[in-house]
Amino acid sequence: MLDQLTHLLDHLSEVVDSERQAGIERRYQSALDGLPVDRPPLVICGPLPEDAHFKPFPHREVFGDPQRMLYNELVYAFDTSIALRDCLHDDLPLTVRANFGTVLIASLFGAPAEQIEDNPPWVRHKADAEITLAAVLDRDPLDFSRGWCPRVVETMEAYHGILARRPELYERIRIVLPDLQGPIDNLELIRGSDLFLELAAQPEEAGAALEAVATAQIGLARHLKRLVREGPHGYCHQHAVMMKGNVLLRDDSAVMISARMYRELVAPHDERVLRELGGGGIHCCGRVDHLVTEFLRLPSLQGLDLGQPELNDVDAIYAQARGRNVPLIRVTASEEDLLAGRAEERFPTGVVLVYRAATFEDAKRVSSLLTRNRGFV
Repeated sequence: MLDQLTHLLDHLSEVVDSERQAGIERRYQSALDGLPVDRPPLVICGPLPEDAHFKPFPHREVFGDPQRMLYNELVYAFDTSIALRDCLHDDLPLTVRANFGTVLIASLFGAPAEQIEDNPPWVRHKADAEITLAAVLDRDPLDFSRGWCPRVVETMEAYHGILARRPELYERIRIVLPDLQGPIDNLELIRGSDLFLELAAQPEEAGAALEAVATAQIGLARHLKRLVREGPHGYCHQHAVMMKGNVLLRDDSAVMISARMYRELVAPHDERVLRELGGGGIHCCGRVDHLVTEFLRLPSLQGLDLGQPELNDVDAIYAQARGRNVPLIRVTASEEDLLAGRAEERFPTGVVLVYRAATFEDAKRVSSLLTRNRGFV
């Protein structure tokens, strides 16, 4: 096995505290269920220190090497580091995923996914290789021998093989779903910005294509179920936090459409994916105030993950969501509000908080102050 990965797993075997992680899971469960908690879960994010003992491989080196990908997932993902678990007193779960970016479902439909230098994988649109709405319908949405899906399976199987040799880590490290996006995001990856014109001018054809990509997303999640190691029952992990349900839909492209268009054309497919996979959350970056009411109307919605809460009226969204007992995930809190207790007063439960540190030293300082002055454990 890769020497760097062996050394990292040795380190984690020494510093991962199963009792602490079990307590963190219980705090998440209570907060996500809207029950009283000692404090809301808090994840501290920030850059790796320059003198970090474990440093990630260049991004371009991990896509053909499951060991390097697992190593990177443990060293630095979503601006957090499991390798530095013993340095911060926060509520970071221990999660890894087959990190092939956003292109998995799109690649099933023939979208030309590529990865260049150290950039995440993306879909390059070419005028002479356009995948039309009709072409989307011609593909078998449940043929997972296509695209990048076999690489995901191979990588997740490798994760299990490696971690199973370390029972003390295998018990606590969650192997979670890769990024499966959501119906509108996947179709936008396939069609590009032309999709927004088609939603207006060809709603029936666009709707049929959304149904096809939703079928693919449901099917791929089920296809990977044997390789997902999640828990507790009824909860899963994405974006370095615990959430309710079994899947997180990405709806970033939905910020480009009106609430009415979302309700009529996209919401039925989001609800289908959530319902058939046993409930879950929706993630959306950008300003989403105009969509929140529509999201909250989805019967199977169990969480809202705000990619950029600072662009939204978080207090108003929180009030709406609490009315449906839908938790907010990754709400940014300032150092001042955390240390003064104002973040807990503002969001006593039904929320997962994030503090974004400018440096690792800043992250350690705030973690220490919270532990000493506020009794964070």
